[in-house]
This record gives sequence, C-alpha cells and structure tokens, in this order.
Amino acid sequence: MLKRENELRLGQEVQKRFEEAERSGSKTDWIDVATQVQLEVLREFNVAESSLQAYRCAANKHGISLYVKYNRAREGSLKVGAPSPDVSLISLMDDGTTRLQSLLDTQQADRPLVIVAGSLS
Repeated sequence: MLKRENELRLGQEVQKRFEEAERSGSKTDWIDVATQVQLEVLREFNVAESSLQAYRCAANKHGISLYVKYNRAREGSLKVGAPSPDVSLISLMDDGTTRLQSLLDTQQADRPLVIVAGSLS
C-alpha cells in the first residue's frame, strides 16, 4: 500500500494538486491532498476508509513511512525570539458556537506567548 501511495504522490497529477494547494488563497492545503491520496489507496486495496489513522500509525510505528524525504513543507522565516505574526484563532465554545479572535489578543502583558504546533500527518 505504501508503494502505491508513493507512486501516486510522485505522479504528475498529484504533484499538480500539491502545487495548487500550496498557492496562497487555495481552498485546500497539502495535508488535504495527502489525505485524499491515502484514502484512494485504502479504497484501491479494499480497506475501510475508517482505517486511515491506523494506516498512518502503522507506517510510522514500523519505520516505513516514506514521506519525510518527500516532505513539501518548507522552513519559514520566523526565528526564535522574533515577534509573533498575528493570526486568527477559532475557538469552539461549549454551546457549539464559534468565536473568532486574534492570537496576539490572547497574550497577557506579564506573560510570554508560547505557541506549540505540530503536524497531523
């Protein structure tokens, strides 16, 4: 399955989809494209789509994930100690509503702002 996923990811059609997703203003992100490809592979091998997370974990657990070397993510220009850019945050409230606020508005004057981020894939 990983070999098939690799073939698809490196193919022209999927590479075009990755490029489009990376363009500013695109409605999709590269992770959306990767997810679509992985779901296509699961369907091709008659594996339930609900197994996506298990498929991802198995590849990582056994050290056979191929995608670190094909990672399309780039190092940004933000450096340690640099001022944080302001971004919009969406808070999911207990009553099911959402609230939009500024990241920098959440910072308290007497405390540093710490941002912890990670990857879903």
